[in-house]
Amino acid sequence: MKVLKDQNKKMINKDDMYNRTNVDDEDVREKIKKLIKKKKYNLRNLSRNIKKNDAYLQQYLYRRTPKVLPEKYRFMLAEILDVNVNELIPNWLKDLSSQEQFFTVRNIENKVNNTTQISFSRELLHGLEFINVDNLYYFQSHISDGHITTIVDVSINKFIKPDIYLLNDNKNYFLAIIEISKISQSKLSVKPYFNKFSPFQINANLLNISGKILWQCSKIFLK
Repeated sequence: MKVLKDQNKKMINKDDMYNRTNVDDEDVREKIKKLIKKKKYNLRNLSRNIKKNDAYLQQYLYRRTPKVLPEKYRFMLAEILDVNVNELIPNWLKDLSSQEQFFTVRNIENKVNNTTQISFSRELLHGLEFINVDNLYYFQSHISDGHITTIVDVSINKFIKPDIYLLNDNKNYFLAIIEISKISQSKLSVKPYFNKFSPFQINANLLNISGKILWQCSKIFLK
């Protein structure tokens, strides 16, 4: 399983290329300003939560430095503001980006109040083992100070090796670490990823696995 920080180095070179030749459209900056105002976020805290200095977003939004928001920070900001990253992408970058550079995944829960789909850079798929991108969905676990976004491969619906899986209990999805039980080879040891549920043992053929987690990133921020 990969996390967002594993891909940052690959993205920086591309961002440097963009900065030499293009600038973000003014409507992108205005959209970000309106979202920040609407959600009553603090620019300093937002800057910190995308791992930049306190004045970074102030300078980007009002002094136009940098000219282009690097892709990794654009994605992180979209996560914090809870919008599809495509809404924060300037027109020139949309034209430059082909289907080979971005992919869209659907929400596995498909709840009315949830965003039905979100887009990711295809660079995030590098090093991941999967057969078909159409089998990929996303799932979000909400926690007290943010949420965790995961990409799930639904073609894997049985235990194959110790890892994090998405389980389904009467249409209630949750993440769990699964491994072979030390008590019996025919049983699995299931430890929920969060402490809402107690660990338990179960026969392998009785466990309802919805998919295996391929990629994960967390969003922790302050208002």
